[in-house]
Amino acid sequence: MSQISLYTAMLSMATETLPSAFIATDMLGNITHAYISKQSQHKLQYLLGQNIYRISRLMFGLDGAKQIMSSWQQCIAEQIPAEINRFEHTSTHGLQEYLDMRFAAHLTADKVIIYIRSTTESVLLDEEFVCFTEQHESVNRELCIAISNLDFHLMDLEQARKKLAALYRVTAIAQKTVNEHEVLEEILDGITRELGFTNAAILLLDDATQELKARAHRGYPEGICIPIGKGITGYAALHRELVYVPDVTNDPRYISGAASGVSEVAVPLIVDDRVIGILDVESSQEKILQDYDLDMLRSLASQIAMTIEHATHVCKVEVQAITDGMTGLFNYRHFQTLLEREYKRASRYNRTISLIMIDIDHFKKYNDTNGHLQGDQTLRKVAALIKNSCRDVDFAVRYGGEEFAVLLPETSVDEALSIAERLRQSIEEYPFVNREKQPNQCLTISLGLANYPTDAISILELLDHADAALYQAKRSTRNCVCLYRRYTNPL
Repeated sequence: MSQISLYTAMLSMATETLPSAFIATDMLGNITHAYISKQSQHKLQYLLGQNIYRISRLMFGLDGAKQIMSSWQQCIAEQIPAEINRFEHTSTHGLQEYLDMRFAAHLTADKVIIYIRSTTESVLLDEEFVCFTEQHESVNRELCIAISNLDFHLMDLEQARKKLAALYRVTAIAQKTVNEHEVLEEILDGITRELGFTNAAILLLDDATQELKARAHRGYPEGICIPIGKGITGYAALHRELVYVPDVTNDPRYISGAASGVSEVAVPLIVDDRVIGILDVESSQEKILQDYDLDMLRSLASQIAMTIEHATHVCKVEVQAITDGMTGLFNYRHFQTLLEREYKRASRYNRTISLIMIDIDHFKKYNDTNGHLQGDQTLRKVAALIKNSCRDVDFAVRYGGEEFAVLLPETSVDEALSIAERLRQSIEEYPFVNREKQPNQCLTISLGLANYPTDAISILELLDHADAALYQAKRSTRNCVCLYRRYTNPL
């Protein structure tokens, strides 16, 4: 394999989730190699032999082409790597995009290697964070103005201190954590502890079912779920306005919540003109809601909504970063983190770990027979069957291609064998499309199993021995489970 081909192979692995490109030119600027993630090499043939300046001008305009050629020439002249950070241009669809470019001269091969990585998502996230920070500061200013205009003669100094503490507590949450559950719990802690409410709940809107579901609460029963338009909370969400009911016994809309509830106030949580949920508070006979309580809850609602939305957004980004886009299982990179974490825990507390490596038998034949679209659907179904056959404490991973792995913390060899056999049977028995065209007229998997500390004393050995057991299963009958025991035999 040539050095350039090796770079291309390495880059295809590195750009699995991040759009990138690899271009190699000769010293005259003619393109000799090209790789763009998610683009077939056949479609890129038209680039070969083209001049990098001409291609750059077509894609990025005259100014962009000049900037690229300046770095390209600098790389050759000074024989040191050159780079362009946050190269900005407008796509053919009118969208703003940002790229990072790296130039490296490969003198022995008379090549200049250009690595282009899309940083659009990172830049947009940075801009969104800056926007959120500005909104945060703006809301803080509004809150400070609202607080300064309060008539402190209507409440004693202790009451004022508690309300101020609640405001600052909520506005500071985003600086402490972006975990959605922790954010919701912190918000309720602030409302109940600082403002003196014993019954409070945050209900978030499920867009699919159009229901408000309690995600955090104090003093409410479990499993609260209210359709939009129903009850006081549903009414507030539908009409996008604060609803205060002094006596819930006189309001037919009331749905029983807190056992000691006498009055109720429901405040919509709105972000970008979109209702994301409801802050609901029920007061007891001992604490009657006053006008300044309603004003305070109304003021808090906008900040609470932005804090929750930010946490939800960050949570989604984090999930995408550790998840395989096709199958929904954990990706290989996160698998390495999980394996290291569980190994450290097992070695520290003398626990066991089992690892199952899985490969779909004759999957190339299945793809060749049914096409890659059907092959992708089958991959997704296999992943779902693997996940459904595992326990809640297990970690199912797409290892690469048609290979999967299952990490089983605190699991003995016998327990792991039982799980592996259940996995094998679930795949063998599932009626995949055109499975009768496969060998043995069914789609099957082969599995290799190794255990720490029975079969391995390190992470590398655990991986290597599970892989060796899988290899033995593939060499023998396939559609079987092999356990690593120095001499692996199918079970």
